[in-house]
Amino acid sequence: MKTYLRSLIIRSLIIAGIAVFAVACAPSWNIDNPYAEVDWESHGQHKANFHTHTTRSDGRLNPHQVVDEYHALGYEILAIADHNGVTYPWTEFSAMEASDLSHRRQEENPDRYPDDFVFEDRDPASLGMIDIQANELSSHHHMGSFFNDHKRPPYGQQVDYTVTEEESIRDVGENDGIVMLYHPGRYDETVDWYTDLYRRHDHLFGLEVYNQGDRYPEDRMIWDSILSVTMPDRPVWGYSNDDMHSRAQLGRNWNVMILPELSHESVRHGMENGLSYFIYAPEGHEGPEPPQIQSIDVNNRRGTIEITATNYERILWISEGRVLHEGNTVDLNELPEPGNYIRAKLFGNAESIAGTQPFGIRQN
Repeated sequence: MKTYLRSLIIRSLIIAGIAVFAVACAPSWNIDNPYAEVDWESHGQHKANFHTHTTRSDGRLNPHQVVDEYHALGYEILAIADHNGVTYPWTEFSAMEASDLSHRRQEENPDRYPDDFVFEDRDPASLGMIDIQANELSSHHHMGSFFNDHKRPPYGQQVDYTVTEEESIRDVGENDGIVMLYHPGRYDETVDWYTDLYRRHDHLFGLEVYNQGDRYPEDRMIWDSILSVTMPDRPVWGYSNDDMHSRAQLGRNWNVMILPELSHESVRHGMENGLSYFIYAPEGHEGPEPPQIQSIDVNNRRGTIEITATNYERILWISEGRVLHEGNTVDLNELPEPGNYIRAKLFGNAESIAGTQPFGIRQN
């Protein structure tokens, strides 16, 4: 009998010990990692711009010149987003016409000649580039429309300013496209206005947080305000774009897409799912290399996120617009109020910036 009781007690203690150990080892955090599907060793990092203009709207460079300029700087993904028009496909540039605005500028400039608007075709495959079908819908809050041919009247021609953002987002979705809101710092919309749109439209995937250098610093304030409401359930991905109209605005902003292959399907999947980080380099490609992220490790059990990178001087971790921590590793257990998301901002030489997508945070 004593032997039986002794074994029963020992068994109970073992079971209790296993239970305590299991509780101790159970994840204390659930971190939504946008990079969970990224294999940092095998996936490629591809430079992308999703907002640029040509003489088809109010840009100063012809479509083939824009392609050539970005190709020379090592961009592999490019969306020409002319206002209210689709400058696509690249293989048919020669059949396209410059905008009325570009022709008027030509007439006012004696140094320009009619052959300045002779467009040349470009083959993205031979350039090793992915050409993204796009345009900037501009009769309301400007937005980038991608992977579809929906458009409003050509730039400057009877634009219907009664069209609402809701209608444009709906129309793009019905054409199997996706949408990014451009330069929110230009407008006076409320946070509720933004969060309502993002919650109701799954194909509204992103927000421009750097535009034409850093023309609207409020862009990131608005982004953080949106994330503070929508996260962790509804992420909104951040992007940095040149919004290029002339050579002086070219090459200061880009996105690094982290993809298993370079294809239209892979780029779209990456845009929709936040498989990227963004760059702002004030000195452009003539300045020092900005920070480059080599890997991100998320440990739910420990509640940590660790970044390995090059060309950086410091890393700040931000939530709800507040800096919560500095260092390449953040431990959520050490933060007094981590909020419902956190994102990293890497600072490099010449005030260059690299920014991660937001990580959703849930505490178990």
